[in-house]
Amino acid sequence: MIKLKLTTKISLITLFSIIISIGVLGFYFDEFLKTIYFEDAKHRIDNAKEKIYFDIKNKESDLIKGVSFIKDDKAMIASISLINDYQEKTNYNAILLDEEKKDIAAQLLRRVKISFNADISLYDKNGELIAFVYKDDKGYKLNFISYENQKVVLYSKYEFDDTYKKGTFKDGERTFLYQHIHYYDQPLLQTKTLITYHFVNESLYIKSHKSLFDKNSDTLAHIEMSYKIDGTYFKNISSNLNMNIFMTTDVRYSNNRLSLLDRADIDDVNIMQSDMQYYSSFVIVTKELPLNIVVSLDKSVLNSAISKNRKELILFLLLITSLTLIVLYFLLNSNLSKPLNRLMKNIFKIEKGDYSESKIIKSSDELEEISVNINRLANAVSNREKELKESQGKLEYLSNHDELTSLLNRRAFDKKLNDFIDLAKAKEHKAALLFLDLDQFKQVNDTLGHNVGDELLQKVSERLSGFLSEKALFARVGGDEFKIFIEDFENIKYIEELADDLLKQFEKVFVCGDYEISTTVSIGVAIYPDDGTDSVTLIKNADLAMYKSKDKGRNNYSFFSTELSEYLQKRTDIINALKYSLKNKDEFLLLYQPKISIKTGKIIGAEALIRWNSATLGFVRPDQFIGVAEDTHMIIEIGKWVLDQACKDFVQLKSEGYKLGQVSVNISAVQLKFSDLLETLQDVIKSTGIETRELELEVTESYIASNELKAIETLGKFRKLGIELAIDDFGTGYSSMSYLQKLPITRLKIDKAFVDDLPHSNESEAIVKAILALASTFGLKVTIEGVENCEQLDFFKGKYCDDIQGYVYSKPLPLDELKVFIKNNSKSATVTAEKEQG
Repeated sequence: MIKLKLTTKISLITLFSIIISIGVLGFYFDEFLKTIYFEDAKHRIDNAKEKIYFDIKNKESDLIKGVSFIKDDKAMIASISLINDYQEKTNYNAILLDEEKKDIAAQLLRRVKISFNADISLYDKNGELIAFVYKDDKGYKLNFISYENQKVVLYSKYEFDDTYKKGTFKDGERTFLYQHIHYYDQPLLQTKTLITYHFVNESLYIKSHKSLFDKNSDTLAHIEMSYKIDGTYFKNISSNLNMNIFMTTDVRYSNNRLSLLDRADIDDVNIMQSDMQYYSSFVIVTKELPLNIVVSLDKSVLNSAISKNRKELILFLLLITSLTLIVLYFLLNSNLSKPLNRLMKNIFKIEKGDYSESKIIKSSDELEEISVNINRLANAVSNREKELKESQGKLEYLSNHDELTSLLNRRAFDKKLNDFIDLAKAKEHKAALLFLDLDQFKQVNDTLGHNVGDELLQKVSERLSGFLSEKALFARVGGDEFKIFIEDFENIKYIEELADDLLKQFEKVFVCGDYEISTTVSIGVAIYPDDGTDSVTLIKNADLAMYKSKDKGRNNYSFFSTELSEYLQKRTDIINALKYSLKNKDEFLLLYQPKISIKTGKIIGAEALIRWNSATLGFVRPDQFIGVAEDTHMIIEIGKWVLDQACKDFVQLKSEGYKLGQVSVNISAVQLKFSDLLETLQDVIKSTGIETRELELEVTESYIASNELKAIETLGKFRKLGIELAIDDFGTGYSSMSYLQKLPITRLKIDKAFVDDLPHSNESEAIVKAILALASTFGLKVTIEGVENCEQLDFFKGKYCDDIQGYVYSKPLPLDELKVFIKNNSKSATVTAEKEQG
């Protein structure tokens, strides 16, 4: 990158400002010239329009005067009357009438020459042509109409010829010039002379019309005179006005509809322009079509002036630039460059570690202030350098250790891990990497607060540090994750024992302030060089092994192995199979486990349990795919299907006469957190027709503990619909009287784990009785899960519980088998009731 001196930058900025200013002035001058020329063009075009307008109007006056003679010409009137009286086509008197018409043609010649017009024609009372005169390249031509055998005969001669000769009409003469066309009303011509416009053979004709009437207002004759305006007129006027004026019927000039001959439009001029000209157009409406009169003015003079202005501007700019550079050089060199060079030398002194005081620049401006501040800076840097050296050791420690626990951090551990691996490789020793992750640590943070969570991490670090040997590399690598690296051991059994001992370290509670916290840890182990010869591979495999421990139920350790790879592959296969199954959901089915009243023995409801028979994997147990579905959020779509199908099945049972009070559906925490379950419920209730009191949702304690306030809000919305709510597997999570009191739940379900050892386990018995007492206190219904024998059933009879669910009554059943069970249960309950009454 090119470095520029400050003086150069200032010079460039100044030059740039000058260039911009002159450029703006040049642009303004260009626009000024354009405006002046535009106004001039408008004025000249307006003058041209006025000129054409007055020429045409003057010619109209000439034409009106040219035909007005007929009303006072008694000889002409007498000749016309003779023709009107004696002209019969069937018996035409040529000797009498033709001579009369020759005289009329001679008079017409004199009239048209006097008025300098193009042609003149006379018609009889019936509108038939009598005679006409027009001018062509050879001169004026006289014409009159005779008849032979009832057919029209044209006689013509030029002005200086002696005799008339038979001729023929030119193309267009008969139809335009010399055929009387009744496009005006005859009465109109009793008071005025009419002017019409025509565009024929690329020429504009202005035609005057005058009719002669007798005392009874009957028409005696009609006379017409024309003036021709062709390209010659517009060439002459263009030359005189130094403009280009022409007439055209081109539709490109039809946008402007200002009339040339309308006095209301005469003062309006719409100027348009292109790169090379200004122009305006005006319309004359002829009897044939609209005719555009285009007036244009060449812009070459303007373009030349603008070009000249720009050249002069560039020359002026070069001159100003040169002078500015010279002046700036002398000014900046003496007042800026030299002082700046001295300042830079003082700064270089500081850069080299010389903090001695420099000589102050006496300039009475900002440079003097900078000079003073450089000395202050030198003193400050000197002091900071001393402080930096003192704190360097502390910073080195902090960069390599975790601030919370004082253990090695991830950065330091990864660096040392690479060194240890290199050492193990050189000595050909085995080594082990253990990845530790606290179980359900998030629950501690969410329920007790982050300050308690931080203290728990400190206590764990202290206990494990005291347990591990000094040879072990121990670090906190983030959140609730720890890593331990062990180098040089004899066999795997040593690592297994170490992992067992690590798990035992968590058997004793951790005292954190006012709380005694019981927690466990999941451990993943990767062996060098069996599971990896570099740090990245070992860390990845230890991490995978740790997640295997989580899947095994936590509080466990796992070694990375081929089986683990197979496990991961199986997990991938389940994910892919689930994606396929979700396309049509025909691989899923629901089983229903009856819930039996402990008092009456009657079936009061059933819990819907999903089963999956995959087309590719075969039958997959719920504990194998539910967790995967939750991790991938596919449980949202699966849960929606379960809810919809369970409600449909219930409504079907009800319609077929089977008495079943309620159907229970398990709801995943993922559904509650990441989907609009309320909307889903409303849609299902509406589409299936199930009553809300007939539906019960089972939620887990873990969801409630993760965000108690959110759980209260969400579950409250379900209860407002009338849906009943149960806490599934109660007692296995973070049970709390506080949330039981606030939550809108209606039932507790005691987990099978507390039932299995009854009635022979005092501990299980105490827990169950405590839960039953809690439910009684809050007025909650209780369901006992997992009752498998009569001994367990007898234990719960007479206690505060409502219904039993387990193999002692029935395993989960398909819908058809559930129908049979309901029938048999109904009969059995009836017999039992009759015996009790007897």
